[in-house]
Amino acid sequence: MSSLKNSLHRRTHKERSQLSHRTRLGFLEKHKDYVLRARDYHSKQDRINLLREKAATRNKDEFYFSMTKEKTEGGVHVKDRGNQALPVDIVKVLKTQDENYLRTMRAVGLKKIDKLKNQLTQLADLLKPGALEGDDAAEELDDQELEVLREAGVLPPEPKKARRKSRSSQKDKHVLFAENEAEARQYATSSRTASSSQEDDHMDASNDQNVDLGWKVPEQVKRKRRKSKAGADEGAALDQAIETAEEAKAHRTRLLKELSARLVRDRHLRYAERELEMQRALMAKGASRKIAGVEKLGDDGDDSEDEDRPSKKGDEKTWKPRVYKWRVERKR
Repeated sequence: MSSLKNSLHRRTHKERSQLSHRTRLGFLEKHKDYVLRARDYHSKQDRINLLREKAATRNKDEFYFSMTKEKTEGGVHVKDRGNQALPVDIVKVLKTQDENYLRTMRAVGLKKIDKLKNQLTQLADLLKPGALEGDDAAEELDDQELEVLREAGVLPPEPKKARRKSRSSQKDKHVLFAENEAEARQYATSSRTASSSQEDDHMDASNDQNVDLGWKVPEQVKRKRRKSKAGADEGAALDQAIETAEEAKAHRTRLLKELSARLVRDRHLRYAERELEMQRALMAKGASRKIAGVEKLGDDGDDSEDEDRPSKKGDEKTWKPRVYKWRVERKR
């Protein structure tokens, strides 16, 4: 009977939802929701009443000797957790272990960076010859990828003259000042008409170059009709060459992205290692004097070994570390 009872169809009872004209009031509260809300409200009220009772019945002259060891900050009672400070020698040992771990991980990362550099160097179509020297820029690689390759040492660094020329070309803009809105609109319409006329002239010149006089049309039609299997094979070979070129480009892009991430990680590990080394030197014996703090470099600052950890708001390549000087002590 129990199996027969369980096999019978049972009606599924659905919860009542909020009415359509009351959707602005939000979710329709059920009894279980009300119970939770009421318990939470009453628990808060009980705590508030207990605090009021304690404040009303407190003794103003109450004193315990443990109060002498306690302290408050801004009217808030601050209590010590009981953690004991480690000795300086143990902290130095721990920092040495951390520094050794960072040095080991950085060595592993440098090996992977060298492997990626070798793979990129072996690519035949990494950069077209003469793309960095003059008029034709690299069509395949953008500025960010070129910067990654220069940072990794695969490509030579960009000369200062070319860097200044690129910055000046980016900054040069022709600004016209108008006295009123009508004059500004007149300047805008004149510039648009000039640009459109230049485009029309360019299109006309291209059309003149591509004018078909009808002399070789029959021969082309005959050639299309007499298309042989060799032409089909050439088309398939061309498609295959295009496909292999796209795969090579995707492979190169993946290698460049991984190399960029590895370089950033190596820079951060170097900053952390240098910071731990500085902390251990400051914890050692001997009077030290701070000569210069973290300073921001100009536009010509490069990523050298004398940089400090990157700031969260600034550029990673425009900061140099603090400088300390220790007093010379004669060793016995």
